[in-house]
Amino acid sequence: MKTLINNTRGMSVFLQANTDRLLVPLLIVAALFLGGMVFSQAAVH
Repeated sequence: MKTLINNTRGMSVFLQANTDRLLVPLLIVAALFLGGMVFSQAAVH
């Protein structure tokens, strides 16, 4: 049981560390996409 708890704790630390690496580029792409949509709507109307 201790081994199982230690493995899941190690996995959660690994996932928390990699969440930033995944989230930051995703947020940058989302911001660029939304900015492009806003400015394209402004240019059309």
